[in-house]
Amino acid sequence: MAGKRANGEGTLYQRSTDGRWLGSIQFGHDGRGRPIRKYVSAKTEREALRKLKALSRLHDDGLPPPSDRATVEVLVRAWYDEELRTRVARTTADNYRSVFEHHVLPVLGRKSIAKLTLSDVNRLLADKLDQGLSASTVQRVRNVLSQALDYGVRQGIVVRNVAALTRGPRNPRAEGRTLTPAQAKRLVDALDGHVHEALFVLMLSTGLW
Repeated sequence: MAGKRANGEGTLYQRSTDGRWLGSIQFGHDGRGRPIRKYVSAKTEREALRKLKALSRLHDDGLPPPSDRATVEVLVRAWYDEELRTRVARTTADNYRSVFEHHVLPVLGRKSIAKLTLSDVNRLLADKLDQGLSASTVQRVRNVLSQALDYGVRQGIVVRNVAALTRGPRNPRAEGRTLTPAQAKRLVDALDGHVHEALFVLMLSTGLW
């Protein structure tokens, strides 16, 4: 299919060989006068257009295109050095650094930011749960990566924050402890004559206690 304009947001077309949708947008020129173009690829027209619109927003805001060479480690360390450690207490910054050093970078550190996907983050979180980390710790891993990616979005290094799109693990709810019939009877006996006896009996009978 021939190329077409995506509502003034770049060129969008479908490749005939495999049916994938490709798009591109120009970000000015380099030092030699050659056009700087960034490309997107997706299985569907809708997804390709979404990616192209994200690039277009960077272009309209005067921000540089996302770098294909920037890795997760480069981004996380830049976020830590340039923003995190100057905005939070030292102990908090150290805690965040421990999280990304031990859990994020060994797995995703060499991954290109431009190619980081929702599935990559979901697999990271699932693997951490499988390794025995608590849901709250895995949630902290997600939050640290999400904050780093949010910094990347604001800096124009990355188009979107895929970690923020994950749902994260659910913390299991603690089960409430209920009284056995024998314990309830002993409590009622002990409350005999108490000024709030009727209230406590009502709470027991309705499950509020």
